Amino acid sequence: MNQIYVIGEDVLCCAIGERLARDILGWPLAQPVINKRGVTNLVKDMQRHIGLARAHAVLCIADTDRGCAKDLRNRWLPAHTPERFLLRLAVPMIESWLMADHKALAEFFGVADSVVPRNPDDEPNAKRTMLGLARRSRRRILREEVVSTFDPSKPGTGYNTHLRSYVATNWRLQEAVQRSPSLERAVRRIDELKIADS
Repeated sequence: MNQIYVIGEDVLCCAIGERLARDILGWPLAQPVINKRGVTNLVKDMQRHIGLARAHAVLCIADTDRGCAKDLRNRWLPAHTPERFLLRLAVPMIESWLMADHKALAEFFGVADSVVPRNPDDEPNAKRTMLGLARRSRRRILREEVVSTFDPSKPGTGYNTHLRSYVATNWRLQEAVQRSPSLERAVRRIDELKIADS
């Protein structure tokens, strides 16, 4: 049976990567998702992760952070990367993909869906937008834990916990691809991997 490694720049990239592997491929993970805890660590270990593609498919998820996805791939990857190594970049960051299912996110936060951006890939700072939505939440626990109590422009101690739960239970891939071109490209490329390995 096919298996896949999922590697993410951070907790939310890992959560989305796991959902993509499950929903598109239906393959089991070769091991628990690998959280690199930052893009610096991800890039530093890129060659080692590419080497995993000799045995299994590898899905690596990271943010562009307003950089050019093509330029980042050219800088991070060698000229001849195995076909089964997929680096997919969220534009501008993984929060854009979370916001792309605007109805699910609005329900999760308890806000009107009209306040969730319809074109999340165009958000200059998707994390800041996400924090702004959390501050408007009708759920007190989200207002207090997703947003820092010391600095409302920063994530709170529960940011990753609550949004990871949202990805696992509320977020709908088929809805999200309608509003995030970078997610749609990722889904298309992962689907190609499934066809090639069938």
